[in-house]
Amino acid sequence: MSGRTPLRERVRQAMPATRSSRIIALNALVGSAGTGMFLAGSALYFTRFGGLSETELGLGLAIAGIVGLATTVPMGRLADRYGPRNLMLVVSVWRAVGYLAYLRVEGFTEFVVTASLLYIMDRSGQPLNQALVGRLITGPERNRTMAFIRSLRNVGFTAGFAVGGVALTSGSATAFQWLFVGNALSFLVIFVFITLLPKVEPVAARNKKAGVAPDTVVPPLRNWRFVAATAANGVLFLHDAILTIVLPLWVAEHTRSPIWMITVLITTNTIITVVAQVPVTKHIDSLASATRATTRSALLLSVACLAFAAGGVATSPWLAAAALMVALLVMTYGELLHSASSWEITFAMSPDAAQGRYIAFFNVGFSAAEIAGPAVVLWLIAQAGPAGWLVLAVCFPVAAAVSWLGTRQGPAEEPAADGPGPAAPATPAPVPATTGS
Repeated sequence: MSGRTPLRERVRQAMPATRSSRIIALNALVGSAGTGMFLAGSALYFTRFGGLSETELGLGLAIAGIVGLATTVPMGRLADRYGPRNLMLVVSVWRAVGYLAYLRVEGFTEFVVTASLLYIMDRSGQPLNQALVGRLITGPERNRTMAFIRSLRNVGFTAGFAVGGVALTSGSATAFQWLFVGNALSFLVIFVFITLLPKVEPVAARNKKAGVAPDTVVPPLRNWRFVAATAANGVLFLHDAILTIVLPLWVAEHTRSPIWMITVLITTNTIITVVAQVPVTKHIDSLASATRATTRSALLLSVACLAFAAGGVATSPWLAAAALMVALLVMTYGELLHSASSWEITFAMSPDAAQGRYIAFFNVGFSAAEIAGPAVVLWLIAQAGPAGWLVLAVCFPVAAAVSWLGTRQGPAEEPAADGPGPAAPATPAPVPATTGS
């Protein structure tokens, strides 16, 4: 009996270790639940009650996505100047007002303007959240917190979709509108939680006191290693498009698998992500370990693509279902590894004085994959069928090789002779979680 850990202690060890990490993780749960409710009914609302055709809805979202993508790095610069905590307070209020404003939209022009203004904040949410983690949390708990965020987001999305599904059974405009209101309220709750986080002096103010000029930081676009890692990880992020959009269409239209396998596969992925993301992240705590994890994840993603292709040529429904399940399990593990390695890469390669800017730049790779990925993968499959998966199976290891070029650790570089400042990104020194008031 003496060798057994008490249940209370085991529960404590399973939770985020600091007060800040617990608040940030809880924010992820609340925000994703609201977003899940919104996504469950938004498309139907705009086409039924907002005066948009399906084509106009798709075009409007594409325009808004481009606006959000273009403003991600400038928002990161603002985070460095004013602090991610302060900026996230503004973003939370902006998003709450923006989602309520959707209820007044009538027609294409109003939708594009509202969506574009909202996407500026929506696209900046993830990098700002990661920058906030980088400022408030140190050591292994930093990546562990990101893992909790991802796990709880899956829980929140699932809960939000479930609530949205119940609300949509009525089919009334009022039921749809309450989903928008619920999403807006979630961001007001997030605002309250953020005010409970420690206040951390913005990097720009700290540098000014220390006499460090802001132009000594190499911009991310001029840091070829970081650009390589960003581009490569944008390709690796295609697993997200595959699991959320491509998978249902592949199962339904290109395999002999029973149609209910779509639900089984997506549910399995969600459960594994919730349960396993934190344990998988445990041993990825340095740039070297993140580089190795990226390589392993790419190989797993390639194997999964081969299994998806096998599912498309299997002649038996049960053989097809088995191949798809193997593909799903392998891809999910690759996805977990890649998510954890990408967090560590951005933290390790971002200079302290420009952490918000670097994280935002890295997030552009994910956003580009999110916007263009589904179209690219679906086009490949439409043109080549199972052979399209073979193309993807080659792309992932190539992307990992490019990422390795950027993240591999070489001899330390000396500062440039004509002035101070690092020639390559340095490992940041985040502020401890107890700092601030």
